[in-house]
Formats: sequence, structure tokens, C-alpha cells
Amino acid sequence: MNATKEKSPPKRSEQKRSRETKCKILNAALKEFASAGFEGVSTRAIASTAGVNHTLITHHFGTKEDLWKAAAEAIFDTYTEQSEKYLESLGDLDQPQVVRALLKHYINFSADFPDFHRFMIQANRGDSELLNWFTDKYIKQYSDSELDLLKQAQKLGLMPKGDSLHVRYLFMGAVTSIFIFAPQFKRLSGKDPFSKEIVEQHIDYIFKIFAEKDHKD
Repeated sequence: MNATKEKSPPKRSEQKRSRETKCKILNAALKEFASAGFEGVSTRAIASTAGVNHTLITHHFGTKEDLWKAAAEAIFDTYTEQSEKYLESLGDLDQPQVVRALLKHYINFSADFPDFHRFMIQANRGDSELLNWFTDKYIKQYSDSELDLLKQAQKLGLMPKGDSLHVRYLFMGAVTSIFIFAPQFKRLSGKDPFSKEIVEQHIDYIFKIFAEKDHKD
């Protein structure tokens, strides 16, 4: 019994190291794939960014394609978890307040995780089979959910009327551009687009631009 107990801590330590290594690889993969796309980065480059031996990628994830899919799953899981927690925190707000709060949360998430949208942009290039998998596995599901929210926003005058899918892409572009082009924005303005002040200003501008009540025929 004592011998078994003495061996347990090393096993737990090994499991912890394994989880930490996988996390490092996933974070590095997301960063590299978001920057250069599937075709533009090698597993050796990802391993270098993660600070691990490249053979560990094969050990933990398998192929480069498997790693790309794991990175996609990780970022969408993060988005889902963050959104669910935020929705629970809203309490008993009325519908207009909830819809506005969820739209604001989407903007804040885009600022906190800019690689989320960079990854999606890169996913639209290159391998069509990966794009098909990505669309079927995640984009359709999240698009349907976002469209439901957007349609509610349109009814409340928080979004312009019209084709909801088209408006969704207009909204996504307006929300994410300042974060995707962050280095350029910072050079031109001398301001950090991820600062609390600029993010709050960005949220205010987005609502002013898209609110139906502010538009004149």
C-alpha cells in the first residue's frame, strides 16, 4: 500500500505536465494558424513557438490537420464558455437589455481574443476540405445562433432591417476590423485599440452606426 502511494505523486505530476504541454501547443497552434493559415505554417514552427519538441505534436494530436481541428475546437469552446457565463450573469434583464448586452459581449470577446477572427479569416483560404469541415462543424451552428440574436436586435431597432445574414457580416466586419488591424491602427493613431478606453469607444460607435433609430431614409 505504501509503495503504491509513493508512486502516485509522480504520475499526477506527469499528467499535469502533459496537460500543460498540450495547452502550450494549442495556444501556439492557434497563434500560428491565425497568423499564417494552415498552409503557411509547419508543425516545427508551432513547436518552436510552444517551446516544445516537435515530436510532441504528433504524440498529443497526431497530424497537422488534427492539430488545426483541435485549435478550432479550443477557440470555439472558449467562445461558448465565455458567452454562457456572461448570459448567466445578466440576471433578470428585459429583452432589449439582454440583446444589447450580448452584442456588447461579442465586441468585448473580439477584443479579448482577436485570434478568434484571424483564425476564421485564414480558414476561408486554402484547403476546401478543411473549410467544409469548419463550416459544417462550427460556422453553421454559430451562424444560426448569431442570426437569432441579430433578428431580435433588428426588431428592437438595434440593427438595420434587411437580410439578416448580410447584416451579420457587416456587423462582424465593423466589430473586428480595429482588432485585426491593430498594429496599423496603433501606428496611425498612437493609441492601443485593446485599451479599455478605445474598446468602450468602439462599442459606442458600433451601436450608433448600426442602430436603426439613428438611420434616416
